[in-house]
Amino acid sequence: MSDYGYRGLWSAAKVFPLLANSQRWEIIEREQALMHSYELDGRGRVTIVLAAGSVLLVWLLDVALGAADFEPQWWLSLPSFGGFYGILYQSFDHYLWKWAVLRKLRLVNVPDLHGSWTGEVRSSYVSDVPSLPVSVLVQQRWSKLVIRLEAAHSRSHSVAAMLRTRDLPYPTLDYMYRNEPRTDAPETMHTHRGTAMLELKEGSVLEGDYYTGRDRREIGTMELRRE
Repeated sequence: MSDYGYRGLWSAAKVFPLLANSQRWEIIEREQALMHSYELDGRGRVTIVLAAGSVLLVWLLDVALGAADFEPQWWLSLPSFGGFYGILYQSFDHYLWKWAVLRKLRLVNVPDLHGSWTGEVRSSYVSDVPSLPVSVLVQQRWSKLVIRLEAAHSRSHSVAAMLRTRDLPYPTLDYMYRNEPRTDAPETMHTHRGTAMLELKEGSVLEGDYYTGRDRREIGTMELRRE
């Protein structure tokens, strides 16, 4: 499962070539189920733009139908608006939010963290080891994301997150995670929760601090680079 995590959702067919199609889709659905909403500055103006675009499309549809000498009932306008808004929202949520032109227009300010990252953590819990290598996969849409980290003896995934961009020297990712030890992990390791606070520098480096719950009382630093 960890190899699959490094490569993303659609690599399931390569990592598990012998699995039936139904099993592959079950894996993809489980990974998608881990995605959660996250707090973000400036979402309100996007909603307004999408609503305005839906109204425009409804009007254009009405004009086109009028040109074809077809006059639908007035009550069809509301479901038309809902349908256009749903299409625009899903398109924006999955794809359009990444467009550079929308960033230049300052309609979108969310950092694009989607992809694979590698790096290291330095932990106060393992004082005799200078650093521990980790791999991170970020799956992100405009409305949801999940951050999955793989280490030698444990794996974790985010359960809540916030992306802050206003009045800060660097965009900042704050997230809470749940960490679970692998079957070969030392007996001292157990499931726990923690928090990480990372700054995005130069668009390709995430670095900052993390700490865990009261039982482990662990603090440390994390540095990740985009692959």
